[in-house]
Amino acid sequence: MDSAKKASKDTTKTRPRRAYLPAAERRKSIIAAAQEVFARSNLKGARTRDIAAAAAVNQATIFEHFESKEALFQEAVVQPLIDAMRGMHARRETYEAATSPDELAAMAQESATRHIEDMIRIFPLFTAALFSDPDLGEQLYREHIAPLIHKRGEILDGLVRDKLDLDFVGLTIFGMTFAIAMDRHFGKDGTVAQADLPEVARQFTRMSTGGFARDRTDHDKPD
Repeated sequence: MDSAKKASKDTTKTRPRRAYLPAAERRKSIIAAAQEVFARSNLKGARTRDIAAAAAVNQATIFEHFESKEALFQEAVVQPLIDAMRGMHARRETYEAATSPDELAAMAQESATRHIEDMIRIFPLFTAALFSDPDLGEQLYREHIAPLIHKRGEILDGLVRDKLDLDFVGLTIFGMTFAIAMDRHFGKDGTVAQADLPEVARQFTRMSTGGFARDRTDHDKPD
C-alpha cells in the first residue's frame, strides 16, 4: 500500500461520524437551530444551508422533515409563539383562589414574573414572526395574537376597575410585557435591562393594578 492510499485510509478512519438521532430528536434539533437562525435573519434572510449547518445536518435532511422553509418557519417560530401566548392565560383560577389582599398581591407578582419571563423568551420569535413578512405578520396578528390579547382581557373581567375596556386592558398588559422584553433584549444601560426580574415584575404589578398617576387625594401626605 503506497503512502497516498494509506493517508486516505487513515483520514477515513479518523473522520468523525454524525451522531445518530431518532427522527423525533433530529426534528427537534432542526427546529432549535431554525429558531436561532430565523431570530437572527428573519424568514426571507434565513438560508436553509445556515439552518442545516447550525443543526449539524445536510439540507436534504431538513427537507425530509419539512416540505419547505416556510413550513419550518411555521413549526419553529409561529406555533411556539402561539403556544406560549396561550400558556399565559391560565391564571384566573389562581387569582380567584386568593383569600386575602396580601395573598392576591403575591399571586399577581408571581403571575407577572411568569408573563415577563415568557415574553422575554419568545421575543426573538415574536419579532421574526411579525416583521419577517408583512402579509404573514398581519395574518398571525389577526388570526392568533389579537384573539389571545382579547382573551387576556376577558380573563380579568371582574378583577379590574369599573368602566375599563377589557380589550384595552389586554392590549395594555401585552404592550408592557412586550416593551419590557424589548428593553431586556436590546437595552444595555436601562433600568429594566439591568434589574432583576422579580423587581421588574413588582413594578409591572404596581403599574397594572394602580396605574402611574399620583392619587391627588394623597398629594399632601408625607412620603
